[in-house]
Amino acid sequence: MLCSTFIRLRPLHSSFVRLNGRRWRGTPIIRYRHSLLLGTVAAGTLFLTHSSNSQQCCNCESKTQEQLGYNENRLMTIRIHHTNNKKEQTRWLQRLRHAAFVIWRGIEIVVMFSPLVVLAPAAAIVSYADSSWKRLLGHTNHNLQHNSSFASNIAWSYTLFSLQYLGPAFVKLGQWAATRRDLFPVSFCIRLSELHSSTQPHAFAHTQKTLVEAFGENYESRGLVLKESDIILGSGSAAQVYKATLKSATNEKPVAVKVLHPSIGLKVERDLSLMQYIANFIDTCIPLQSVKMLSLPRAVTNFADIMRRQVDLRVERDNLESFRDNFKSSPAVYFPEPQRHWVSEQVLVEDYIGDGARPISHYLEDDSVNGLKERRALAGTFVRSALKMVFTDNFVHSDLHPGNVFVREEKSEQNETKYVITFLDAGIATTLQPNDRKNLRDLFKAVVFNDGYTAGTLMIERARFERCSSIPGGKEKFASGVQDVISEFHDKRKQGLTLGAVSIGALLAKVLDLCRVYHVEIDPAMSSIVISMMVLEGLGRSLDPDLNLIKTAMPFLVGKV
Repeated sequence: MLCSTFIRLRPLHSSFVRLNGRRWRGTPIIRYRHSLLLGTVAAGTLFLTHSSNSQQCCNCESKTQEQLGYNENRLMTIRIHHTNNKKEQTRWLQRLRHAAFVIWRGIEIVVMFSPLVVLAPAAAIVSYADSSWKRLLGHTNHNLQHNSSFASNIAWSYTLFSLQYLGPAFVKLGQWAATRRDLFPVSFCIRLSELHSSTQPHAFAHTQKTLVEAFGENYESRGLVLKESDIILGSGSAAQVYKATLKSATNEKPVAVKVLHPSIGLKVERDLSLMQYIANFIDTCIPLQSVKMLSLPRAVTNFADIMRRQVDLRVERDNLESFRDNFKSSPAVYFPEPQRHWVSEQVLVEDYIGDGARPISHYLEDDSVNGLKERRALAGTFVRSALKMVFTDNFVHSDLHPGNVFVREEKSEQNETKYVITFLDAGIATTLQPNDRKNLRDLFKAVVFNDGYTAGTLMIERARFERCSSIPGGKEKFASGVQDVISEFHDKRKQGLTLGAVSIGALLAKVLDLCRVYHVEIDPAMSSIVISMMVLEGLGRSLDPDLNLIKTAMPFLVGKV
């Protein structure tokens, strides 16, 4: 076929061959051989021409691919540049939102508390005038809960409302202050104690909606019965608790159903964002070593982790199981058992502690002879359980205000009354790092053996960061400072070293202040433990100020418990 383009072959018997328009004569065989040769040459020529054209096409395709690759790279560069611009714009928008939020939140706090500028002085003046008038008339009333004026009631009602309105962080602050009768007036603590279980409850419609989201629309047919008429056992800073019924194929039993308040996660994140922004601003803009030593961003991060765990009830379930395992051999201490398959992020179903259980604050109000006897019996169990959490288990309940501690009275076979302390709301628990745990144990041992200098030296050696060694005489001054603090408390052994005579919380606070002055870094979790121990100590002191602290703590310090 290719040859026909150049040669027209005659039949073999013809004596002529036409080549490129010219006639050529020869024998049939020769004519055939020449035609075959010429056909081969023509085919080769056509192949070379086709190859050249193919090479040119390949070169064109290669140039096109290179051009496409260049365009793609350029397009990718443009896209990356555009993405970077969008990220930068997003960062600026986030900064503006943070700044606007800080300003708005600050204004909100100031506006909420501003009426107290008028209400508080008015209440103080009216209360003073009222008490003076009663003294003139010879009337006395030692009941602090009822010895208050109308103006005082209005001021305190607004204060409690403001704390609840501003969110769980402010409620937690009020709950902590209510336990510190050694720092604040008794009347002040009594008022704030209403925050322990009397915060504003949310609507039942939210509870029902949350139950459906957690367990499905058929949760009642699966056994959990909760009606609007059921009792609200308490409403705290993060959640409220109902008494409900859990049915199974064989029986039914009362349970407690804990449901988070609406938008509690958003409110917590709002306050945490404000705290983090302020901490970062202070740490960045104040170039002082003492400020750096505070580790404010890390402290806020630690607190944020604690608060976020409180608004996830699955964490509380895990904590309850850990506490139950730690105290399984202690019949005088009880933690509710979470119900398997009835726990979600926003709902926790657990054992109901019983209608006979009473808050420990009930015993604090009874100053009769029998009431004091009951309080002494409770104090030993309470303080020992706290020491066990700190020194034996290294797993501390960090939300132990009186509203979270209940007491059940049980009769033994000999008709003797036994008291079982029940701890609730275990969503916040703290664990110390090994070095901080050793420091805390050494401080308590130093109180017993009056050897604060050694305890201070060990704290420096174990610190992750310290500047004592670089300051002339700094190490000796820090250790001597710890010794002075310890000696002050050790000297009170003549008074029996009871809870009424000493304050372990104050001791730990002074040691932490020394760490601040001499730049000895301590993990923020240590501060959480100190605050927890101050609350525990204040509650223990209210129960029995004559409890011998050293005698109670010694088995835990030497590792016998």
